[in-house]
Amino acid sequence: MRRCLKVHAEHGAPLDVFRVALMLPPGSSDGVFGRDVVCWIASAVARGAREVEVYLIPTPTPTYRGQVPDADDGSAEFVELPGDLFVARNSLARLALVGFRLGAIPAAPAGLAGLRSLSLSHVDFAGEAVRDVVSSCRALEHLRLSSSGSWRECESIRIASETLRVLEIVGCVAVNQVRVTKPALESIAFHDDEFFWEDADDVVFDFDDDMPALRDVYLSQIGFAHDSDETYYDSLLSDVEHAPVWTLSCDGCNLMLRFDTTNIQELQLLIASEDDYDDDLEVFTGFFQENELPLLDRLFVRVKLSASSHPPISTIPHASDADAAAALAGEVVDDSEREIDNEFVLDSLSFIKLVNFRGTRFELQLLAFFLKRPPALEHLVLVMVGEEGGAPSPGDEHLEVIQRQASAMRKASPQARLTVCRSSQDRSQNPVHTRLYHEE
Repeated sequence: MRRCLKVHAEHGAPLDVFRVALMLPPGSSDGVFGRDVVCWIASAVARGAREVEVYLIPTPTPTYRGQVPDADDGSAEFVELPGDLFVARNSLARLALVGFRLGAIPAAPAGLAGLRSLSLSHVDFAGEAVRDVVSSCRALEHLRLSSSGSWRECESIRIASETLRVLEIVGCVAVNQVRVTKPALESIAFHDDEFFWEDADDVVFDFDDDMPALRDVYLSQIGFAHDSDETYYDSLLSDVEHAPVWTLSCDGCNLMLRFDTTNIQELQLLIASEDDYDDDLEVFTGFFQENELPLLDRLFVRVKLSASSHPPISTIPHASDADAAAALAGEVVDDSEREIDNEFVLDSLSFIKLVNFRGTRFELQLLAFFLKRPPALEHLVLVMVGEEGGAPSPGDEHLEVIQRQASAMRKASPQARLTVCRSSQDRSQNPVHTRLYHEE
């Protein structure tokens, strides 16, 4: 790498973007390797790079008899990045760091004044450093803090910025307080566990303004362990419930939320596991019955795939098309015995899209529930799980079965167009949030 940078400089070529990802060898963080990495960054910054992204990926910890130890066992290594690296004025607009320990940042360094995007993942420093760094970035618009189980002293994040538009906090398990002063936020994403549970009474979200420009909210805890039955969204929801676009993870308890949903125009629901519902729609449908959604126009439902998921109808051994459909028809088409308010409608809903659809009992019951609610539905899209290696042949039996099943269901809008396809064939509209943190 050192030689490449040298040759590049000797030819007088401009360096606009410096991006590198390396495996961090054990015990090398404070040796020659660490010093080389710091020199590379310093060289890129000095040569006018607008984007610097350096990802130092820790060497995987060996497993013992298939058991994977905790990711944060106190042995994590970080390359020390001197704070004075950004003292001189430079052209930096984006900085992304993974696997570093940040030294003390001098007051108001000129090198961070023009930074618009900052991403810190698996970076070791205290909460006060976050505040100091952000306050030094007077043009900062996008801040991402992620995978920060190593931030042992970072329990509170305080941000003061009049320019920040996008805030992402992902996997910061030690953080239980977020305070934002003078927010002009347009997009907020929290993918975590600590924020959403009542175990800690000091969980705090504090936005000192109404954030009138807020357009989308992403709240998820898929992939995090929890053992509480009570959610703790209240201190956040009151500040963000006016956003028109939402993504919300669904693991049963989250769907018991009650808040002002009257401004939601687009809703994406992430289903972590069908096992949370035990083929019972009561909890799921309760969210729609208890929360008014008069403006909801687009609904996206995405099922997270897992090895333990219920089998799709196409895997029923030796079952014919008719047999497979008949095996589920009673539960799918007839839900009259369920305690669901049939008067409940979604008046404005015009588009429904279910992704990773396989045709399980739960999915077909869910589909039947939705099809009875929107009288203005124009388009229903079922994106099936794609085959490995490419798109299926046109005569795919599974798609044909699902097509017939969905077509036969009772609908509030019989004229709605139906599309059943694999992901490689999907050309329909996507939700605002296409980046799913639990899949990274």
